[in-house]
Amino acid sequence: MELEKNKKTRKLLRALLSLEDRVVGKPFPGMKRVRQISSYHCGPAVIVELLSFLGKSVSQIAVVRSIKAKDKIKRLGLNIHDLAKATASVGKKEVVFWRKRQSTINDLSNIVNKYHYPVAVEWQGVFYEDEDEDNGHYAVITKVDKKSNYLRICDSYADFAGVDRRFRIKVFEKRWWDVNKINGKNIVDKKMMFVVTTKGETWPRKLGMVKI
Repeated sequence: MELEKNKKTRKLLRALLSLEDRVVGKPFPGMKRVRQISSYHCGPAVIVELLSFLGKSVSQIAVVRSIKAKDKIKRLGLNIHDLAKATASVGKKEVVFWRKRQSTINDLSNIVNKYHYPVAVEWQGVFYEDEDEDNGHYAVITKVDKKSNYLRICDSYADFAGVDRRFRIKVFEKRWWDVNKINGKNIVDKKMMFVVTTKGETWPRKLGMVKI
């Protein structure tokens, strides 16, 4: 993250991470990396990415249209339930949307390393020059390395799209929360994660995944 703060070293870090992906292999190579089409389309972009991992091709516009959220997304963005509803629609009910609140790094590690699924999170994104009063963001965790204390994040935002970013786990954990306005109330989502699977897939009960 320190290297990312400076524009010049940010480009160098991106080049090094891209080289690492070419040499070692990109995490979840079957998942498409997309650039969100506006500052408020991170949710639809993540759904596009998660569905691409399952071999399904949809657009960010189609995700928004499926729940008639063209106006809402500009004002409030999309919450977890919006994304679940859109996923069921564009996925033609062939996929299942799972979520868990109050998740842990171990949960993320299990999903990625044991069950081999990319897992999305709701967090406070890191945008540097583009920071504003609302940094709520969706992104996809593609690698969790607890030994080295870092993870990789597929971020669809502007210049970060295409090469998964790298964060220290502790840095990410401090930002793993968001606030959504639902029915006029501010709802705090802490350590939210979600996964999209094909219909028929299940998770161990101890993992605490909830189908919505």
